Amino acid sequence: MDNIKLLPIDNSNVENCHAINENNVPNVGTTTFEEFEALVENSDFHRCIIHENKVIGFIICFQDSSKTKSFMYNLKHKNFNEFRNRLKNFMYIDRVAVDIEFRKIGIASSMYEKLLEFCLESNIENLTAEINILPSRNEVSFNFHEKFDFVEIDTKKYSDDYEVSLQKRIL
Repeated sequence: MDNIKLLPIDNSNVENCHAINENNVPNVGTTTFEEFEALVENSDFHRCIIHENKVIGFIICFQDSSKTKSFMYNLKHKNFNEFRNRLKNFMYIDRVAVDIEFRKIGIASSMYEKLLEFCLESNIENLTAEINILPSRNEVSFNFHEKFDFVEIDTKKYSDDYEVSLQKRIL
Protein backbone atom coordinates (compact mmCIF):
# COMPACT_ATOMS: atom_id res chain seq x y z
CA MET A 1 0.00 0.00 0.00
CA ASP A 2 1.36 3.38 -0.98
CA ASN A 3 1.36 6.55 1.12
CA ILE A 4 1.55 4.92 4.53
CA LYS A 5 3.61 6.12 7.47
CA LEU A 6 4.33 4.39 10.77
CA LEU A 7 4.64 7.09 13.44
CA PRO A 8 4.62 7.33 17.23
CA ILE A 9 1.22 8.10 18.72
CA ASP A 10 1.17 11.77 19.76
CA ASN A 11 -1.25 14.64 20.35
CA SER A 12 -1.97 14.95 16.63
CA ASN A 13 -3.27 11.37 16.27
CA VAL A 14 -4.19 10.01 19.71
CA GLU A 15 -7.90 10.87 19.35
CA ASN A 16 -8.13 8.96 16.09
CA CYS A 17 -6.33 5.98 17.64
CA HIS A 18 -8.81 6.03 20.52
CA ALA A 19 -11.72 6.06 18.04
CA ILE A 20 -10.28 2.98 16.31
CA ASN A 21 -9.88 1.34 19.71
CA GLU A 22 -13.54 1.89 20.55
CA ASN A 23 -14.64 0.65 17.12
CA ASN A 24 -12.75 -2.61 17.79
CA VAL A 25 -14.40 -3.47 21.14
CA PRO A 26 -14.74 -6.33 22.27
CA ASN A 27 -11.56 -7.51 20.50
CA VAL A 28 -9.75 -4.80 22.47
CA GLY A 29 -10.87 -3.40 25.79
CA THR A 30 -12.90 -0.23 25.92
CA THR A 31 -11.27 2.79 27.57
CA THR A 32 -12.07 6.38 28.21
CA PHE A 33 -10.01 8.85 26.20
CA GLU A 34 -8.08 9.79 29.36
CA GLU A 35 -7.30 6.11 30.08
CA PHE A 36 -6.17 5.63 26.50
CA GLU A 37 -3.87 8.67 26.73
CA ALA A 38 -2.36 7.26 29.93
CA LEU A 39 -1.71 3.93 28.21
CA VAL A 40 0.14 5.71 25.40
CA GLU A 41 2.11 7.98 27.75
CA ASN A 42 3.26 5.07 29.92
CA SER A 43 3.90 2.56 27.15
CA ASP A 44 7.34 1.54 25.96
CA PHE A 45 6.37 1.14 22.30
CA HIS A 46 3.47 2.79 20.50
CA ARG A 47 2.89 3.43 16.83
CA CYS A 48 0.08 4.31 14.51
CA ILE A 49 -0.24 3.72 10.80
CA ILE A 50 -1.32 6.70 8.74
CA HIS A 51 -2.57 6.40 5.17
CA GLU A 52 -3.28 9.59 3.22
CA ASN A 53 -3.36 11.62 6.48
CA LYS A 54 -5.84 9.22 8.13
CA VAL A 55 -5.01 6.98 11.10
CA ILE A 56 -5.89 3.43 10.08
CA GLY A 57 -4.35 1.40 12.91
CA PHE A 58 -2.24 1.45 16.06
CA ILE A 59 -0.29 -0.71 18.51
CA ILE A 60 0.53 -0.10 22.19
CA CYS A 61 3.04 -2.26 24.09
CA PHE A 62 4.68 -2.45 27.52
CA GLN A 63 8.08 -3.82 28.50
CA ASP A 64 8.57 -5.37 31.92
CA SER A 65 10.57 -2.37 33.17
CA SER A 66 10.24 -1.01 36.71
CA LYS A 67 8.30 2.04 35.41
CA THR A 68 5.87 -0.16 33.50
CA LYS A 69 5.46 -2.67 36.34
CA SER A 70 4.43 0.16 38.66
CA PHE A 71 1.97 1.62 36.12
CA MET A 72 0.44 -1.78 35.31
CA TYR A 73 0.26 -2.73 38.99
CA ASN A 74 -1.64 0.48 39.75
CA LEU A 75 -4.01 -0.30 36.86
CA LYS A 76 -4.43 -3.82 38.23
CA HIS A 77 -3.76 -5.03 34.68
CA LYS A 78 -4.56 -8.73 34.93
CA ASN A 79 -2.95 -9.96 31.73
CA PHE A 80 0.34 -8.05 32.09
CA ASN A 81 0.64 -9.34 35.65
CA GLU A 82 -0.01 -12.92 34.49
CA PHE A 83 2.91 -12.64 32.09
CA ARG A 84 5.06 -10.96 34.73
CA ASN A 85 4.50 -13.96 37.01
CA ARG A 86 5.62 -16.36 34.26
CA LEU A 87 8.35 -14.58 32.25
CA LYS A 88 11.26 -12.18 32.47
CA ASN A 89 12.47 -9.73 29.84
CA PHE A 90 9.29 -9.48 27.78
CA MET A 91 7.32 -6.99 25.73
CA TYR A 92 3.56 -7.19 26.23
CA ILE A 93 1.27 -6.23 23.34
CA ASP A 94 -1.55 -4.51 25.18
CA ARG A 95 -3.65 -3.59 22.17
CA VAL A 96 -3.51 -3.51 18.42
CA ALA A 97 -6.38 -2.43 16.20
CA VAL A 98 -6.95 -1.67 12.54
CA ASP A 99 -9.76 0.33 10.95
CA ILE A 100 -12.28 -2.11 9.47
CA GLU A 101 -11.81 -0.66 5.95
CA PHE A 102 -8.10 -1.52 6.01
CA ARG A 103 -8.04 -5.08 7.38
CA LYS A 104 -6.45 -8.04 5.65
CA ILE A 105 -3.95 -5.97 3.66
CA GLY A 106 -0.93 -6.28 5.98
CA ILE A 107 -1.39 -3.28 8.29
CA ALA A 108 -1.15 -5.28 11.54
CA SER A 109 1.71 -7.33 10.09
CA SER A 110 3.71 -4.18 9.32
CA MET A 111 3.18 -2.94 12.89
CA TYR A 112 4.31 -6.32 14.28
CA GLU A 113 7.38 -6.31 12.04
CA LYS A 114 8.38 -2.87 13.37
CA LEU A 115 7.75 -4.09 16.93
CA LEU A 116 9.92 -7.16 16.33
CA GLU A 117 12.76 -4.91 15.10
CA PHE A 118 12.44 -2.77 18.23
CA CYS A 119 12.44 -5.85 20.50
CA LEU A 120 15.49 -7.37 18.83
CA GLU A 121 17.38 -4.05 19.01
CA SER A 122 16.42 -3.79 22.70
CA ASN A 123 17.46 -7.38 23.51
CA ILE A 124 13.96 -8.33 24.61
CA GLU A 125 13.66 -12.11 24.82
CA ASN A 126 9.90 -12.69 24.69
CA LEU A 127 7.02 -11.02 22.89
CA THR A 128 3.65 -11.65 24.56
CA ALA A 129 -0.03 -11.16 23.83
CA GLU A 130 -3.33 -12.48 25.08
CA ILE A 131 -6.19 -13.55 22.88
CA ASN A 132 -9.80 -13.69 23.98
CA ILE A 133 -11.37 -17.11 24.38
CA LEU A 134 -14.46 -15.82 26.20
CA PRO A 135 -16.85 -14.05 25.70
CA SER A 136 -16.03 -15.27 22.18
CA ARG A 137 -13.00 -16.98 20.71
CA ASN A 138 -11.07 -14.51 18.55
CA GLU A 139 -10.13 -16.85 15.69
CA VAL A 140 -8.76 -14.01 13.55
CA SER A 141 -6.27 -13.13 16.29
CA PHE A 142 -5.33 -16.79 16.88
CA ASN A 143 -4.58 -17.25 13.17
CA PHE A 144 -2.67 -13.96 12.94
CA HIS A 145 -0.47 -14.73 15.96
CA GLU A 146 0.21 -18.25 14.71
CA LYS A 147 1.69 -16.74 11.52
CA PHE A 148 4.08 -14.79 13.75
CA ASP A 149 5.15 -17.96 15.62
CA PHE A 150 3.30 -17.27 18.86
CA VAL A 151 2.46 -20.30 21.00
CA GLU A 152 0.06 -20.66 23.89
CA ILE A 153 1.78 -20.90 27.24
CA ASP A 154 -1.39 -21.04 29.34
CA THR A 155 -4.99 -19.92 29.58
CA LYS A 156 -6.45 -17.77 32.32
CA LYS A 157 -10.12 -17.64 33.23
CA TYR A 158 -10.94 -14.53 35.21
CA SER A 159 -14.72 -15.03 35.36
CA ASP A 160 -17.50 -17.09 33.79
CA ASP A 161 -17.50 -14.75 30.79
CA TYR A 162 -13.83 -13.74 30.47
CA GLU A 163 -11.02 -16.12 29.53
CA VAL A 164 -7.84 -15.52 27.57
CA SER A 165 -5.08 -17.49 25.91
CA LEU A 166 -1.65 -16.28 27.07
CA GLN A 167 0.67 -16.35 24.06
CA LYS A 168 4.39 -15.77 23.59
CA ARG A 169 7.00 -15.70 20.89
CA ILE A 170 10.60 -16.31 21.85
CA LEU A 171 12.89 -13.82 20.10
